[in-house]
Amino acid sequence: MSLEDHSLTDEDFIRLLTAYHGRILQYVASLIPNRAQADDVMQEVSLALWEKRSQYDPDLNFLTWMRAFARIQVLTHYRKQSRVPAQLSNEALQRVVGAIDAQQHAVDDQLALLRGCLTKLPAAQRDLVRRFYAGRLDVSQLAQQLQVQPNTLYVKIHRIRERLLACVQKQSALSGATV
Repeated sequence: MSLEDHSLTDEDFIRLLTAYHGRILQYVASLIPNRAQADDVMQEVSLALWEKRSQYDPDLNFLTWMRAFARIQVLTHYRKQSRVPAQLSNEALQRVVGAIDAQQHAVDDQLALLRGCLTKLPAAQRDLVRRFYAGRLDVSQLAQQLQVQPNTLYVKIHRIRERLLACVQKQSALSGATV
């Protein structure tokens, strides 16, 4: 199941909702500093998404669709309180939300480029990156498993990072985006 599927079952929808929940919660929390209120708004976002699931177009990016609902719920939250944060006017809040949206889109674009570049790595290097960043083992344990010195592991990872950075920058330049 992927974002490109043309039919989305309730189970698929729940999987997508769950997969992106953390990212949307971070987005909401960046706009509502009170964690309890942010959690409440996130529940409203999830409920609104569930109620509108039949309107989702699988040709659209699910994360972008979720973020749009989150934005509406954040603004609704502040309207219900009949106030915006003391230091922000409603117009300023709209600008902040817009800036965060733009930044989030840039991050999404960069992640897509990075995923593409990861697929271009040889399988052994992809596996090394996966194992290094999975966080299940510390560096010395992973180095021991691979039968190399920790410094050698760091050098290998550094070289892979440089290769990935060059790839992302090249792809970004080709697409006209900035990294």
